Amino acid sequence: MKKYPLIFVLFFVSLSFCYTALAATPHIIGPDMDIVDNNIIVNLSIDNIDELESTINAGIAKEIVFTVELLRVWRFWPDEFVVSKRIEKVIKYDNLREHYMVSSYDGISRVDYNFKDYNAVRDWLFTADNINLANAKGLDPSNYYVRVIVESRSIEQLPLLGVLIHLLPEVEMSLAKESEPFFIEAIE
Repeated sequence: MKKYPLIFVLFFVSLSFCYTALAATPHIIGPDMDIVDNNIIVNLSIDNIDELESTINAGIAKEIVFTVELLRVWRFWPDEFVVSKRIEKVIKYDNLREHYMVSSYDGISRVDYNFKDYNAVRDWLFTADNINLANAKGLDPSNYYVRVIVESRSIEQLPLLGVLIHLLPEVEMSLAKESEPFFIEAIE
């Protein structure tokens, strides 16, 4: 009989540790999808990235890659890949000048910025807004959904000996999320 109170206490303590572990994990907010002038526009962001922020503020250069894919839903068949967009954002903190050097590349153009305030750079770095994924006019009438993949990589490799460099993972953080299916009608 004395074992049951101990079991209940251990159960509730383990639940509290699980809750704090889940609350601290990074996750994707969105993807929010709108159709504006027949264009599929996607917005998303990342939340709970405390560990990544601390490595950036320590001066380690990071690359954040947002991949947004449009897929067509098929019954009894694998979903069809339609189109994807990739946005690469790179950040490096300069300890001597005390500013953040960032760049963004969307496959067409590259933009470079300098920030003094980390709050401004955090909002810019972990958010991908107004991604024009596809024109709905060219799509067949069907159900579609948006898949988002966010990856983080360290640009600067740590000085390790020979074989040990191959044991380190290239991608440090990888998150994925899918939107709810939506229907696209025939557009004339």
